[in-house]
Amino acid sequence: MQTREIKKLLAILCIVIVVAGILAYFDRPPTQSEATNDFSDRSWTAAFEALHETLAQEYAFTEWKGIDWDSLHATYTPQIAAAQSSQDFKGYYLTLRAYLNEIPDGHVRVNNLKEIDDLFIGGGYGLALANSSDHNIVISWVDPASQAFAAGLRPGTEVVSWNGQPIRTALEQTETLLCGTSATTEYLNLKKLAYLVRAPIGQPVEIGYLGADGVTLARLVAFDDGGQSLRKNYPDAVVSNKLRDMFVGVDNPDPVPTAMVESQTVADTITYVKIQGELDADLQETGKTQSTLELLRDAIASAKQNGSQGLIIDLRNNIGGLDQMAADMLGFFYDQPAFYEYQNLYNPATGAFEIQENEDGSVGLTIAPTQPHYGGAVIVLINPKCVSSGEGLAMGLQKLPNVRTLGFYGTNGSFGLAGAEALMPGSLTVHWPSGQSLDEQKNIQLDSRNGNGGVRPDLLIPMTAENAIRIANGEDVELAEAIRLLQN
Repeated sequence: MQTREIKKLLAILCIVIVVAGILAYFDRPPTQSEATNDFSDRSWTAAFEALHETLAQEYAFTEWKGIDWDSLHATYTPQIAAAQSSQDFKGYYLTLRAYLNEIPDGHVRVNNLKEIDDLFIGGGYGLALANSSDHNIVISWVDPASQAFAAGLRPGTEVVSWNGQPIRTALEQTETLLCGTSATTEYLNLKKLAYLVRAPIGQPVEIGYLGADGVTLARLVAFDDGGQSLRKNYPDAVVSNKLRDMFVGVDNPDPVPTAMVESQTVADTITYVKIQGELDADLQETGKTQSTLELLRDAIASAKQNGSQGLIIDLRNNIGGLDQMAADMLGFFYDQPAFYEYQNLYNPATGAFEIQENEDGSVGLTIAPTQPHYGGAVIVLINPKCVSSGEGLAMGLQKLPNVRTLGFYGTNGSFGLAGAEALMPGSLTVHWPSGQSLDEQKNIQLDSRNGNGGVRPDLLIPMTAENAIRIANGEDVELAEAIRLLQN
């Protein structure tokens, strides 16, 4: 980490909460190798060439993920050129997104353009789907005012076909171009479930479902539902996405969190602690930035003072932040010093990745035990929207004998050192990681490979049809299960 850049980041965070969300989400402060590349005044083809050359040099996981840059260049350069020739901005935008979506990394992204996205996914069919643990695709929610409800579709109904195709074939072919990159196969499949039921407004669909008399066909037409079906999926139906939505400019009626760490007593004897991210921020715009580390310290001290039966640490939808803060947070749970990570960053001066030195000349981040120490039972809630430094916090906690991670799914699988970006024509900004987090043996840790990565739940909750319906109705199944386990 560069001290100058950290100070710059924190200063910006004190000014505007929207910027706080932007910088926190992908998620670590810029490093010496990550000065902004401005290609915005070039032609689309020239900007794409410059972006491709930069990514091929700086992207941190080319070998780890097996990225074939030459093949990507050969595939997408003609498409960018065709869009340039016909001045087809939509084609340029979609091609750029398709190119980036070839890189399975949650830190690789470009901002969405809602006016274009809505042409493809602006409509819904009044229902949401889930992949149940018995390997059936079931309806988890139906809008009572929709055609789907009138046609007889209900929560719990098994869907067997979509426009004449077997439902799993249709899911496999579902385009996720407009919902960002997916580091793990698990998260990609969740997105396919969410976006199969999105379509251009007015587009018809024929759904085959199991009824009392066998397979029945329902013919529906996509309508402007304001994105309602997306809010009925896991985790959006139960975990607020407010900070992330503020970052991407999406309307979200949820209240802004009071702080980056919020705590309360649940079930009389259990302390619940929600950690939004690993950075300081003035979320309520009071003019005074709160110390996230001190907020966590206070929550743990209160839990000990009250004799809590256990601690629930909620890292679901954690937006990430500063690696040093994640290591400092872990200090409350460790009674011995422990290794956290080496930071292996691209150096443009040498064209190589180099392990960074600390200000005192040492290398690597260490977890230093600190007070108050909490050694009681801990359950950590995780999900695929827990990203980067949030994943590091989950990783460090999971290593302790008194801690268990819990959830339906694992974390995002994107733990690289992010912050590099390029400005592109059309008010688009591309981001990527140009550094690796290495374990004590100097192996890449947590970042996905071949569709697998992140932190897995020690306690895996099955996504039964019943649980999917409970989630769509707003019931926090994971929190309820954590409470039950601690009480027992």
